[in-house]
Amino acid sequence: MEITAQMVSRLREATGAGMMECKKALVECDGDFERAVDLLRVRGKAGAEKRAGRAAAEGVVAVAVADGNAAMLELNSETDFVARNESFQEVAKIGAALAAMSGVDDVAALRGVTVPETVETHAGKSLGDLLDDLAARLRENIVLRRCTVMRASAGEVIGTYVHTVTNKIGVLVKLAASSQDAKVAEVARNVAMHVAASKPQYLNRGSVPAEVLERERQVLAEKTRNEGKPEAAIPKIVEGRLNKFYEETCLEDQPYVRDPSVKVGALLKDAGAKAIEFRMYVVGQD
Repeated sequence: MEITAQMVSRLREATGAGMMECKKALVECDGDFERAVDLLRVRGKAGAEKRAGRAAAEGVVAVAVADGNAAMLELNSETDFVARNESFQEVAKIGAALAAMSGVDDVAALRGVTVPETVETHAGKSLGDLLDDLAARLRENIVLRRCTVMRASAGEVIGTYVHTVTNKIGVLVKLAASSQDAKVAEVARNVAMHVAASKPQYLNRGSVPAEVLERERQVLAEKTRNEGKPEAAIPKIVEGRLNKFYEETCLEDQPYVRDPSVKVGALLKDAGAKAIEFRMYVVGQD
């Protein structure tokens, strides 16, 4: 199979490995992308962060809370210059507020939600009107890319976080809690901030898909085998090394970013809470 420059570039972007290492891996794997990723990981050539899902898009993430709902949306622009525009960021915040108030998270439907008459500015206009006006004034393609509405039932608390330096990372975290006092609310926000910093992929060990876990076991087994470890010892070594995988990918297993001596799961337990759901948006990423 012919290995094209585009294939090599994609693998390099996904793994952070060198150009020649990527080409060599693709050749050995007959162009199979996933196998090539695993091969580079086995050889220790792949970086820790996969970047294949990134899209070339600018914009902001906005978060709002209303009536027990927390909403988060991503609004995209063509340039970072426009993403930093005050009017652009204002419309993003209005969109998040409308989503939280209405409970609407379908982006097409959200465009039709109208700003309430009780609001001093833009009252009576739909979000779609505001977006169209914005695009006309700023002369860029403005896209409401996605939206999430998280609903809190009795006994649940939602924490929110937006990285305000760039407004490009936002998180919603839902906790089941024995109480809904200020301490639990603070823990919920802190855990949301932790998610933004540590970027877990899964809630806990039980939420890791079986196929993902099996693939990780196979990669670790091959890597351990290449280190010359006895075949009989490999299964036990792999299970031990899976703990590192869990710490990197599972929220409850991660060292808490503000106190690495404490796991997030232990932090929540101490507060009488348990994480039941989280969502994270990073501008331009899936």
